Amino acid sequence: MRSAFALIVLCLLGHDRVAAQSTASSSQTDERPAKRPAHESVDESAIRALVVEFTRAFNAGDPKAVAALFTDQARIATEGGKTVEGRSAVEKLFAASFEATPGQTIAVKTESLRLLGTEAALEEGTATITVPTTQDANADSRAETSRYSAAYVKKDGKWLQDSIHDYPMIDASAEKTAHDHLKELEWLVGEWMDEDDNAEVHTSCDWSDGRSYLLRNYKVKVQGRVESSGVHRIGWDPRFNQFRSWAFDSEGGFSEGLWSRDGDRWIIKTTGVLKDGRAVSATNVLTRLNRDALRWGSIDRTLGNNALPDAEDAVLVRRPPAPHGDGPSTQPARNPQ
Repeated sequence: MRSAFALIVLCLLGHDRVAAQSTASSSQTDERPAKRPAHESVDESAIRALVVEFTRAFNAGDPKAVAALFTDQARIATEGGKTVEGRSAVEKLFAASFEATPGQTIAVKTESLRLLGTEAALEEGTATITVPTTQDANADSRAETSRYSAAYVKKDGKWLQDSIHDYPMIDASAEKTAHDHLKELEWLVGEWMDEDDNAEVHTSCDWSDGRSYLLRNYKVKVQGRVESSGVHRIGWDPRFNQFRSWAFDSEGGFSEGLWSRDGDRWIIKTTGVLKDGRAVSATNVLTRLNRDALRWGSIDRTLGNNALPDAEDAVLVRRPPAPHGDGPSTQPARNPQ
């Protein structure tokens, strides 16, 4: 079973701090990355220029030029629920779209752009695709607008798109409350634990006052002593029609996550910062195994400018209620039904 420290960061920042520390201590050439440069506006300008270049390539119907603006491991999740991964798959996706609907154009409006350290950024906005109804240039056309979030990474000094997630525009008249949306994650409510001979991780989840958020708390014990703790708030983002989470650990680190669903799995793209200022990012995977068990995994992890290996999966089990109201049980549900 994985160590408690590995699970704590997996739940919050998506990083195995023990692995990161051991990697740094075992390699004499692994130096702490430099502080964030002061000229962030240069990076912002480069990303905005990339958006313009993407728009130009899209409007030219050039799938190869579009794909060249993505990383090798890029991921796109379309509004219709289709997901593709890899630059070649991205090129095929746009090639098929341009062939099926020739003459379509796109207009992108960036609403927010945040730099996450020196080599990662997150952009959110709207994209309007206009499709001619006939081949007659003077004929009417129809336009559809959707929301999107895009993650960027800097590779060899060049900014590239690493992931794009499209979302439908929200019909305000049919909008549900935050609580209505969060019922999809209500199964997380309860007490959960993972333990081995040396360490224990206890997490609890409950509704916030007003029931508009889910609040998760965790506590890590190593050989019976509390080593760390933290809080995790999960809410509904009505602008982008998806779950968003915020995590804060007792050492001063914090992160933010964007959630998307894939069957029984939740894919959580996290970005954050450790107490010493180093940027962290990861893709956490939360899988509901059954009513009383879930699995956490963490992949595509970075610490500063360094890539980290994938973290070992951890299985948490629900703590059963105490019999006859005698207080909380200390035994996990090892054989959940």
